[in-house]
Amino acid sequence: MAACCFDFLKDGIKPITHPQAVAALTRAFRRMIEAGGKPVAIPVSEGEALGFPERKADHLPGGVTWLAVGLDVQGRGSYALHTAQSDDRPVAHEVARSLALARLAEVCASPGFPSPFVAKGGVA
Repeated sequence: MAACCFDFLKDGIKPITHPQAVAALTRAFRRMIEAGGKPVAIPVSEGEALGFPERKADHLPGGVTWLAVGLDVQGRGSYALHTAQSDDRPVAHEVARSLALARLAEVCASPGFPSPFVAKGGVA
């Protein structure tokens, strides 16, 4: 699944090819499979996050990023990223995790590819 993910950008669809981003997706999808296919979220490093094309446009230096993965209504592997920044690191982690899972739910709820104007995320 990780090798077949795309990012949905304002100017089109772009495959995820950066090795660090693919590694993060692989790790997350493995945990999803181990969890019986239930959505999961994992923290990712700044380098891993910057491997996703959309992340370069809205990068928050020093922020924390979480990657959420799950299956959409058509059974395709899907993902969402969210970055948060705060002086209170535990709060930033909880915000990024919660918003990545919320964005994933939005991406997974509709059949077909999501609109880049509705939710940022991707589909495998």
